[in-house]
Amino acid sequence: MKILLLIILFCSTILSDTYYYEYGKKIQLTKLKETRASNDTNITYYQNSSGQKVGVKKEIIVKCKNVSSCQDVFKKYNLNQIENLTSKIILITLKADIDPFELSQKLSLEDDIEFAHPNFIKKRKRR
Repeated sequence: MKILLLIILFCSTILSDTYYYEYGKKIQLTKLKETRASNDTNITYYQNSSGQKVGVKKEIIVKCKNVSSCQDVFKKYNLNQIENLTSKIILITLKADIDPFELSQKLSLEDDIEFAHPNFIKKRKRR
């Protein structure tokens, strides 16, 4: 019974499609159940393989190689709510039904985009 449980756990982590890349390493995430303490419906919480809780907004941060050619990519995926953070870095706010991990993975494959990843919530630390 324990062996079967370990096999199921191992397969679920391998087959999980929720992941991101950090310093070239693939980080798998497991979605956590919603808690009552979370009053912002725009944030979804996950747990990474190290056991750390990670919050993700319905936003994607994108760095374009060429901003004008990125506009064509944004039109292709019907992305409208776009905010320029710098001349090449763009914040895209997503609709509620769009998965930020899935879309960022698709955008990363586009030639005109240098990188795309979900907007993670960082906890402020006092120095």
